[in-house]
Amino acid sequence: MQFKTCLGGAFGAVLLSTAAHAGLNFGPGFEVSFSGGGETVGGQAASLGSMTYLGDNIYHTNGFAAVSTGFLEWDALIDPDPFISGTFSITNIASSVQTFEVTFTLDSSVQFSQSMMNGAFSGTLTDANGDGSASIGRVGGSSGFYSALIDGNLVRSLGSSPYSYSGAAFGSSQVGPESFDPTTGPGLSSTIGLKFRFTLSAGDSVSFSSLFNVVDVPAPGALALLGCAGCIGSRRRRSSR
Repeated sequence: MQFKTCLGGAFGAVLLSTAAHAGLNFGPGFEVSFSGGGETVGGQAASLGSMTYLGDNIYHTNGFAAVSTGFLEWDALIDPDPFISGTFSITNIASSVQTFEVTFTLDSSVQFSQSMMNGAFSGTLTDANGDGSASIGRVGGSSGFYSALIDGNLVRSLGSSPYSYSGAAFGSSQVGPESFDPTTGPGLSSTIGLKFRFTLSAGDSVSFSSLFNVVDVPAPGALALLGCAGCIGSRRRRSSR
């Protein structure tokens, strides 16, 4: 099975050849956690929203979660082989700048003694309250607002610079894109994850497309599984375990 997420102006266009068939609220363990204003909500994505099997080991999940200061909406494709690619948006409904954190954690069906990994994000910052400005920033003490995780441990960060919008009411500006090329990572025993943590201006929203891809250290010449000209990632399901 081949699965690719490619750059085509804005990151996040998903190319998928298989058609969905019936099936909701089942699939691999995929947990969503959302925090803001001192509150945290979360649980299995299949319980918070829905999960549908698309074939070739790929699942689609989407859903909604809210705290008193904002709300989260997500839409993702996952492969427990493992791979996370999707979009999410967060809106700050409070009257002041807020810190938000969202974490997506996927149970892996495979284990590696050493891995190869790549990742990326691209986003849109929107002046949702019409005051002509919006901003997103890195939280103090963190390396960036994008964090790639293996077995709960940070393996790579992106998004160290703040982004802002200033202009017409309800306008928007681009956040990123930023990425890291295929690189050697640690062993994998149980999970991969994506965590975003950032400050967001009052009344505004931000949406992200993001990717984190992990495979076993490939044989010579097999790095095409992780990247191709014009593409941000590539997947091929291994024929044996």
